[in-house]
Amino acid sequence: MLKRFATLFPTVFMAYAVWGSVVFLGVPLSSRLLGQWRVVEVFGQDLSRTDQALTIRFDKDGHLEGRSACGTFTGVWTTAPDQVRFRALRPSHCDQAGSRTIEQRVLHAMTVTRETRVQNGRVMLMHEGRPLVMLAPQRT
Repeated sequence: MLKRFATLFPTVFMAYAVWGSVVFLGVPLSSRLLGQWRVVEVFGQDLSRTDQALTIRFDKDGHLEGRSACGTFTGVWTTAPDQVRFRALRPSHCDQAGSRTIEQRVLHAMTVTRETRVQNGRVMLMHEGRPLVMLAPQRT
């Protein structure tokens, strides 16, 4: 009996490890991005402690809508494994210098983003291995 357990336990453990990780890794990036996100960092600038809240909502139909102190910006997004691309980004029309600058920086980062990394529930938009924008899930 002990011998049977000694051979069965490693087999069950390995099967769980392999199949469990396949299920976890199989969640597509597009499903992870759906919903509302708060921009907490752009080009290394921490936005979490400022009053310049900027949020982005990703719809399942490939459209995005962002809100900043300036107003609403829009665009289109697509994904491939560990990649995201943004196009047709239309900024809001704003005359507030500080808010406009932050929105412009986020939109610029989105135009050059090619890679993503999901870490601790946050999404990093990246280019050539460098993080550009950090998104945190928005609590509703």
